[in-house]
Amino acid sequence: MSKIARFITGLFFLLVVLAGFIFTSNNSVLVPLWIGIELSPQSLAVWVLLAFAWGGVLGLLLGYGLFRHIKAQFKINQLEARLKKDQSNNISLPIETKKGFNKRKDK
Repeated sequence: MSKIARFITGLFFLLVVLAGFIFTSNNSVLVPLWIGIELSPQSLAVWVLLAFAWGGVLGLLLGYGLFRHIKAQFKINQLEARLKKDQSNNISLPIETKKGFNKRKDK
């Protein structure tokens, strides 16, 4: 089954590369781009491929680093809240109850 999936994935990759070459050859008109500054004219295919590549790279970086950091910070906040709650509950206990935890069995 994995050989079939690998074959289908490879075939899909080749089709995407072929579509990219066809797109590049059919869109050779130079197009200037302005994104706050004027960039030198490039073919439309170059602009589309650059936008796709930058989007993929930024998506990977944000997905890996940012969401991992947010998840870790959320877990830290939960644990800190739980610790504060446990500490406040522990302070309100009578002193005799606290001493009960520290008793040792002497033999």
